[in-house]
Amino acid sequence: MLSELAKSETASIIYKTDFTREEWIGVIAEALAKEFGSCLVIEVWNAPEDQVQDISIQLSQKNALQLAEYFAKNIVLEAPDITVALEKLSKVPKPDGHADLFTLKELQEKQIMSLGVSIKQRYVDRQGHILPILLRHFRETLGKSLSRLFFEFLRIHTTVKAAEFKLQTHEELSKSVLDIDKKLAQESQKFDFLLLVTPINAHEAWLQFKKDKFYRAPKFIYRPMPIDPDLVKRNLYNLRIEDLYDPTIAYLFRDKRSELDAMMSMLSDRGKEDFMHGSLQVFGNVSDKLLNIAKALLTVIERDEPSDPDDKVKLDAHEFAQLAHDEIKYLQAQRPDFNTTVRVRDDISGVMVNRGVLNISKEYQIGMKRAKALIQHEVGTHIVTYFNGKAQPLSLFSLGVPGYEQLQEGLAVFAEYLIGGLTNDRLRIIAGRVIAVRHMLMGHSFIETFSMLSEEYEFANQTAFQMTMRVYRGGGLTKDALYLQGLIELIQYLKEGKDIRLLTIGKIREDYLPIVQDLTQRGILRPPALVPRYLSIENMERHRDLNKIGNIFTLINH
Repeated sequence: MLSELAKSETASIIYKTDFTREEWIGVIAEALAKEFGSCLVIEVWNAPEDQVQDISIQLSQKNALQLAEYFAKNIVLEAPDITVALEKLSKVPKPDGHADLFTLKELQEKQIMSLGVSIKQRYVDRQGHILPILLRHFRETLGKSLSRLFFEFLRIHTTVKAAEFKLQTHEELSKSVLDIDKKLAQESQKFDFLLLVTPINAHEAWLQFKKDKFYRAPKFIYRPMPIDPDLVKRNLYNLRIEDLYDPTIAYLFRDKRSELDAMMSMLSDRGKEDFMHGSLQVFGNVSDKLLNIAKALLTVIERDEPSDPDDKVKLDAHEFAQLAHDEIKYLQAQRPDFNTTVRVRDDISGVMVNRGVLNISKEYQIGMKRAKALIQHEVGTHIVTYFNGKAQPLSLFSLGVPGYEQLQEGLAVFAEYLIGGLTNDRLRIIAGRVIAVRHMLMGHSFIETFSMLSEEYEFANQTAFQMTMRVYRGGGLTKDALYLQGLIELIQYLKEGKDIRLLTIGKIREDYLPIVQDLTQRGILRPPALVPRYLSIENMERHRDLNKIGNIFTLINH
């Protein structure tokens, strides 16, 4: 574990034991201290058997205490199950049986700081067998915590300007990282999950449902399965992610593999009860808090009056496609290499983006005001983040990190608000979807959920059908609850004064932002290539005080 931890850093030296460590470490440390004002030496060793805590951080200098505490705090934040203790010594920390690297006087005179890290081998059982998952857990926790510690040391104790400093750890992505990224992308691109779980006969099913006077549940037809989920799973688990030394990237890849595995199980169970259980794993549940907010929104929101002349003008699918082409031209002015396609199809319902391509149902109709908002939702958010993700060296950021949909849909709906297109009717639908998902999870039938939406919450019959179809497709899909949850979390993100532009760097999720910042700091990720219209300087001038938006109810039009 210790050798792998060392090799996870930018550079490592392997030397024979007859060449003593004090012969060369002291020389290097002294030279670095002269160049940068200070040098930090951390020595790591396997703990003696009587050590109680998993990790003992040892120090003898007062000025090293703040760093030791920061290191310990990060270990606990990263892995609460790993126990840590600080130990203050009267001599320079070192493993038993080894000579001193420095005296206390030398540390002070030469501006060198020293920490010792004694690690209990909890990842080895009593028979001497390595426990690989626990070993990886220790290595990755220490790797991430050390990276943060190094940056903190540079910021406080050296002449390096932290704002200009980039951790050089694996700035050049290794061949093994790129190979695994490529193979994950290949498996992801063998199928389109939403297309495979969305009925191809949604329009015909609506017409039949209406003809049956809403008393007979519709029968949905799905596309043939183009993959064998079991083979995809086999390919995924043949990837040797455990061999990667970079803990951040290894975490990203394992998380994506787990999500693809769960999606394969869902596709195997399409049309069966177990599909819904898989959906809960991938897209999550509806909390009581979210349900109560959705009900409150439907209680207080007044429906829009069709007074705006733009609301009365209906665009067909081809006219809406032309609006999308116009938006693509706007984006091409920023990056001539940006290009995508808009397709009008007869085998989908509504509008959806698939790998950077906008797909529109040939039956689709939409008012002009709503169309402008939807362009920013689909093109300005989903397509822009796909292209910005493609500009990154890792395919993961265009395909989507695991669980990206919540932030993505929240940002897409907020884009509608920023251009003045988030209507009360649209907010009602977003809230209604949450209630429909919860109703489905409680075991109610398609007919019962449709009736609840149309009778209790007074949605138009066709709107209620579309909402119910989306929730019951495939066997029960909880994804539609993410729109409201994502929007609420985005408002909270903005209230904290955080940068909304960072969210367009690719298809990411909010709790991945520390990973995004880490990879950006290391020079692996690049700034967003495209800026959507709703985040343009001209448009954002109207929204200087985004952090003053109180809550979701502030977005209601009165």
